[in-house]
Amino acid sequence: MSKGFVIAIDGPVASGKGTIAQKLTEELNGFYLYTGAMYRCIALLCIESGKSPENEKEAESVLHDLSIEFTDGKVLLNGKDVTERIKEPDTASGASVVAVFPRVRESLAAKQLELAKREIDKGMIVVAEGRDMGTTVFPNAPLKIYLTARPEVRARRRMEQYANAEKNLDEELESLKSRDQRDTERTESPLTRNPEELGYFKLDNSDMTEDETLDAINIELRRRKLIYD
Repeated sequence: MSKGFVIAIDGPVASGKGTIAQKLTEELNGFYLYTGAMYRCIALLCIESGKSPENEKEAESVLHDLSIEFTDGKVLLNGKDVTERIKEPDTASGASVVAVFPRVRESLAAKQLELAKREIDKGMIVVAEGRDMGTTVFPNAPLKIYLTARPEVRARRRMEQYANAEKNLDEELESLKSRDQRDTERTESPLTRNPEELGYFKLDNSDMTEDETLDAINIELRRRKLIYD
């Protein structure tokens, strides 16, 4: 059996982390640990139970008896397929709010470690994508990637992602900058501002296609002798 390990991918919103992580997972026949989905699940539980994602105590209350599984490309929340539902804007915005709460982060980080260990023990390569994978959850991952792009590029991607006709580009850019500020300034496990100092392979894909981004990552994996031709 081959030896499993973690590839940790962090970066700001709309940097392409989710798409690249999924495609990289497919190429490596690995396991995709979509941590952002876990925070969206917490937000969804709050919404569906009439609780506010912005209320720390109410967000913490949905952590009890929580089950999140990733199976066959689907996200299962307490046994229910919520893959498409958590892509909606309300869960996306709610996720960034609940993510600042210490107990929520601690609970989900423990679940992330548990899921990753289970797959690593099977010899799988785990591709973990989020905001603090390489700083808090998997600081010793043999490859930590910081994927980013210029703010205006990310704003355009965000608009395309949600086909958002209610905002113009300037409004989306301001919204994105506010999200970046919240993610980098939060007390609990913030998105790093100095990735290279923390051992990340920093990759700005502003002017790169998805295939070019994947090629750059695969070159780095080979350079580190984590995979071979």
